[in-house]
Amino acid sequence: MSSLILPASRRSFIAGAGALFATAAVAKPKAKGGGQPEKLDVIVVGAGLAGLNAANILESQGLKVAVVEANDRVGGRLRTGRAEGYYAELGGSEVGPLYGRVRNACAQFNVGLTDEGAKSMPFLLDIEGQAILPKDWASSSANHTIGAEREILPFLIQNRLFFDWVPFEDPADWLEPKYYEHDISAAAYMRMKGVSEAAIRLADVDLNGPSLDAVSAMSIFRDLARLKVEGFRDPTKPQYGAGNTNKSHYVVGGSDMLPKAMAAALKGRVMLNSPVAAVNQGADEVEILLHGGERLRARFMVMAAPFSALRRMVFNPGLPAPQANAVRGAIYSATTQFHFRVLKPFWEADGLPPSMWSDRYFERAFVMEGRGGEHGSLIVWMNGDGATRLNSMDLPTQRAFILKELAEARPSTKDALELLVEYSWEKNPFVGGNKHCFAAGQVKMFAKEMALPHGRIHFAGEHLRRMEPGMESAMETSEIAALELLERI
Repeated sequence: MSSLILPASRRSFIAGAGALFATAAVAKPKAKGGGQPEKLDVIVVGAGLAGLNAANILESQGLKVAVVEANDRVGGRLRTGRAEGYYAELGGSEVGPLYGRVRNACAQFNVGLTDEGAKSMPFLLDIEGQAILPKDWASSSANHTIGAEREILPFLIQNRLFFDWVPFEDPADWLEPKYYEHDISAAAYMRMKGVSEAAIRLADVDLNGPSLDAVSAMSIFRDLARLKVEGFRDPTKPQYGAGNTNKSHYVVGGSDMLPKAMAAALKGRVMLNSPVAAVNQGADEVEILLHGGERLRARFMVMAAPFSALRRMVFNPGLPAPQANAVRGAIYSATTQFHFRVLKPFWEADGLPPSMWSDRYFERAFVMEGRGGEHGSLIVWMNGDGATRLNSMDLPTQRAFILKELAEARPSTKDALELLVEYSWEKNPFVGGNKHCFAAGQVKMFAKEMALPHGRIHFAGEHLRRMEPGMESAMETSEIAALELLERI
């Protein structure tokens, strides 16, 4: 289980930043081609949806903008893996029914949407080494939950319980101080409600966060309140996959087609492989120093990189205390995926449902119809601390370990799977995870202040979401940052 990262004091943060800046400054910054760096109107850091949306809005108002990105591709946490005609959504994938900004961007940049998404096949439970059909879970000897909990399938426990506990209807109310009493760890909240330890352990497997002990209950309540607005009313059904009722769409050709189109539409430079070492502010400009030595100057900046990336940057002057604490204390959910082509329908050999939900390391193995080959594909999907536990291994070693576990759980999978795509978000040094979460106590500590401008720097990104989830949160926060900035031009 992850422990809460305690925030550092502003003084200690600035002292550490000063030491790092002294090191970074040795890089002898230079402008492209020598001389003084060209002065822009706005530098955007981060080429995910948030950064690209901000850049397009600002360019549409006649401003001169450059985008810098630490990675070798645009898209941020929209990442599509491709192999032999197969594509794997490794990050954001669903365009929700109320994602108005994302849908508008798809229309603006001629990116198609479809309601034909991959669908997972029915599940087999693999708990304590037992293969259990969902209909038999309530009476299974592997079911150590108590009372009414016994009737809830393991992969529905978190939503089923928290759905009834959401303390507000308006998704914006999670920032109201009267709800701060709920800003405790999700596991502690469950214990307060009398939930058994067995149910907490099972619910932890499905959490898109480090662990129920680490994540604030407010993170879960905020997301469920927004899902209710979208029409999610039955927590006995999954949000995603087989049996879900969510009327989402998907980007034709892969989610990363949208950021690629947004980047291609920009007039200014989009600089890849350009991590930021330092950010210096003066009275009338912002200057950034890239690790390669190049400098860029602008009147303003939109910082659209995740807080995990900001920990690698030096700010001079240092960030205000709430933002410094938010950066230092930010937690992200690790996610690792392995996509395999199914070479033979192993479920026909053992007569069991194709997909698996397990308390083993691999956690979830979805068999997807119609993708990857004649028999579909199998996606192993590990989240949070479950993924972190294996990330000391390189991906080939993890893959071999997972295949061994799958074969132990279900011998019919042996020699039935062929690797197509694999990826670990935690291993990406400029991201460190696929979703920002608040640790217990962090909502009341700094959630309201962490998005405020710092001098000439405005902030955007999924970690700053207020009402919107997923892709839409990146678009929402970048729109806010761009409009704030335009008011100052």
